Amino acid sequence: MKNFIIFPFLLAFLPSWQLILKNYDELIFQDILISLTIVAVSVIVWIVITKIIKNGNKAALITGVGVGFFFYFGYVQDALDGIMIFNIPINKTSILLIISILIFIISTIYFVKSRKSFESTIKIANVITITLILVVALQFVIPGAYAEKPNVYHIILDEYTDNEILMKKFNYDNEKFLEFLNKNGFYMPDKSFSTFGSTPDELNLILNMDYPINRGWVSDSYQSLKNNKVMSVFSDQNYSIIETNSIMRWKNFSDVDTKLCYDINFINSEFLEQVLRKSIIKYFLEQHYNDTRRDIIRCTFNELSEIASQSSGPKYVFSHVYVPHPPFLFGPNGENVIPDHREISGLQSWENTQGYINQLIYATNQVSIVIKNIVKNDPNAIIIVQGDTGTSTGTDITTTTMKDIYQTHSILYAVRIPDVNDFESMMPVNTYRIIFNNYFNMNYEYLEQHSYTSDQNNAWIDITEKLHEYRFD
Repeated sequence: MKNFIIFPFLLAFLPSWQLILKNYDELIFQDILISLTIVAVSVIVWIVITKIIKNGNKAALITGVGVGFFFYFGYVQDALDGIMIFNIPINKTSILLIISILIFIISTIYFVKSRKSFESTIKIANVITITLILVVALQFVIPGAYAEKPNVYHIILDEYTDNEILMKKFNYDNEKFLEFLNKNGFYMPDKSFSTFGSTPDELNLILNMDYPINRGWVSDSYQSLKNNKVMSVFSDQNYSIIETNSIMRWKNFSDVDTKLCYDINFINSEFLEQVLRKSIIKYFLEQHYNDTRRDIIRCTFNELSEIASQSSGPKYVFSHVYVPHPPFLFGPNGENVIPDHREISGLQSWENTQGYINQLIYATNQVSIVIKNIVKNDPNAIIIVQGDTGTSTGTDITTTTMKDIYQTHSILYAVRIPDVNDFESMMPVNTYRIIFNNYFNMNYEYLEQHSYTSDQNNAWIDITEKLHEYRFD
């Protein structure tokens, strides 16, 4: 009697199965079709291999190994994070890919050459995969499975600086917003600094919960962001991961389930955009560019306000909003502003201090509405609102004076975690370490705050002590 074979097809179906259960209320026919196609392809591969080697059991094992490497490569990569051999990270994509191919070739040769029937192996593999399918399903159907898993909203407002800089440099007092945050349960340190002065490096720090400079990641921030630890943990905890369009086209997170505000028309080629920026159609390109940015930003705030009322879940919402960073496209009340053409090119934008304040007021008003809606509809939610970096507006960006560095590292940082009272270690690098320790029973140690700037040779300089000692005039 031939063995019943199902495990390679269930392995191929499992990633789809998780997404189906997570997002069952948002599924469309295309999603189901994709899932069925994946399974069908695995069946076809098994049939072809069976025809070639004339053994269904061996073909199933070869198919299963291939499916495993294809669909679970990222999980293995995450599990091997931090493991070094001869000072080389074994989870580096190129290295792990070579190892995977070698293992697949060796195992295939072994299965083909072996005289074993592998009947017992097939039975065990069937039981394991069926069990996995059932375990995943039970996580979603057991009442109260999500009871202790709060929704998490992380809103990063690009270049949103702290109140000290706003008062002393821009003559603007943001105290009303800070009072609003305090009344809604947010914790805010007396002073918060970003670790880096650039968005990719800072997001890398936040979403990987570690200092890239100590791991050699700085040169590879984009790849580290794509496969970041934070989203991986939330995915493992069966969270639905939602991201809004930030206009930063280098972002391409692997674990995102839903992307919002990405359907707005935009020139997809940055290369083409740069080529045409000085062309005869420059004016029309800038108009399109400005209108699209406004639409994306408005869409983002609207979606963030509405998403809290959606009941499916647990969900992790990550939103990087490109305000109050220039170009300055909004007035304080959200009215359209037509920026100077020099601002689009990054020339006038750093001089326009009033434009920065106007756009900051707009961003503040919008994020206040978002917070009100989240707290009203999702009172147990965790909310993080912060700047990625401080602002360079009003500075001489050609210099690196301590005053300018202090300003560009000073950020808004506000965290609302209803069930956590110990905020001594709360800072950007520890945000998710604290959340994961308290809600997912993990054991991350809390890191000390460090900040860095770079010299003319792009070498990183630790400026932590200087920042804390400096007095901004």
